[in-house]
Amino acid sequence: MKIPQVINRFNMYKNGSKLVGVSGEVSLPEITHLTDTIEGAGTGGNLEIPVIGLLDTMDMEIPYVTLSKEAFAMMDPGESTDLMLSGAIQCMDSGTGKVGYSQFSVAVRGLVKAFSPGSAKAGAKMESKVTLSLSYYKIVIDGTTMLEIDKLNGVYIVNGKDVLKEVRNMC
Repeated sequence: MKIPQVINRFNMYKNGSKLVGVSGEVSLPEITHLTDTIEGAGTGGNLEIPVIGLLDTMDMEIPYVTLSKEAFAMMDPGESTDLMLSGAIQCMDSGTGKVGYSQFSVAVRGLVKAFSPGSAKAGAKMESKVTLSLSYYKIVIDGTTMLEIDKLNGVYIVNGKDVLKEVRNMC
């Protein structure tokens, strides 16, 4: 069994082009289900339930060390941006203690929601950032799709299981 330890290294790509030295850390979007409350005969009161496949806004901040052409390339509000993070998770084999690696990738697509140019100070980073509102989000580990959300096409896959297949077939 592989025990994940740390992200050994990763790169970020925009529309297939490597973005070198853009950022040291990228926070991945949180997944929050839209919910509704049910109540009625036979229930012990209110029960908040997730509406499967309907998700709240997924935002992703792309931090930049300084202002850059790459940041402004994401600024056209009429054009979506495709980003991919690809990297290696350092792991340890629980039986042998040997160090190995698992490949991971994160693919997102979204439109610019916000832009913060940061601040200017001699000898310091500007900490600029672009925030994307995502319509697509996919996480793959060692070739297995762990999560895929495509809000525009009704796709919601978790741990390789297409949880909306039945719903799509009905609509």
